[in-house]
Amino acid sequence: MKNFVNKLWVKPDIFILVLCGGMIGIGYWQKRLVMVSNFLFVVGLGLICLMICNILLHAGLFSGWFKKKKKGETDEEYQADKIEVETVASKKNRPIHFEALAANCLVLGLGMIVLAVIITL
Repeated sequence: MKNFVNKLWVKPDIFILVLCGGMIGIGYWQKRLVMVSNFLFVVGLGLICLMICNILLHAGLFSGWFKKKKKGETDEEYQADKIEVETVASKKNRPIHFEALAANCLVLGLGMIVLAVIITL
């Protein structure tokens, strides 16, 4: 948890959430609160999807694909190009890569979704 907090960009996150609060105030004044709520909800879902994509891109899901023996390739060449099982296992068994972009997308996405739900109640 301590590592997660160190990756947060606190001032920009708070600034963006305050802007969302300003949007809510303008939406209330213009009598378009539902439209603001829908916008915040969709942007929050988009940020959470961005976070998931960021985590999955660093997951090493495509490491260790099977390489076929090419036509005309000798056994020695094939064995030299063969993927080592230990390197694939070390890539796939790494901990989840949760960097600053993912942490901030999570905080902002959840914040916007919570704000969208609260203003529609």
